[in-house]
Amino acid sequence: MAYILTAVGVWFLQGVFGLWQIRHFNKGFKRLRKEGRVVVGKSKGRTRAGVVVLFCLNQEGQIIRGEKLEGVSSLARLRPFPTFNNRNLLELVPSACDGLDKGTTKAVLNAVENYQGFMAAGRAVTL
Repeated sequence: MAYILTAVGVWFLQGVFGLWQIRHFNKGFKRLRKEGRVVVGKSKGRTRAGVVVLFCLNQEGQIIRGEKLEGVSSLARLRPFPTFNNRNLLELVPSACDGLDKGTTKAVLNAVENYQGFMAAGRAVTL
């Protein structure tokens, strides 16, 4: 019986921390959205930490600010990611990610793909 209560307690805490992380992510997204367009890239991790990157872009697609959420737990938080600040998002190719870990590289390239798909669909919004 104690094992069941412990499992239920841990499951409940995981849910609470997950909601806390989502709330923190949404606040960061809204904060960046006030500055310009925001593109998100993600890399899921099964055996390693998952990574989510957010890039705030100006009208020309230049990165104003980058933030990164990385970790294996629900306690991971958005942190500044200035590596690509002042660079055009569409110029980010795999070689531009040299020196970054595999998860971050995948997330950055996913952000580029997401932005290209968004632009190709004609859903670009001018600010």
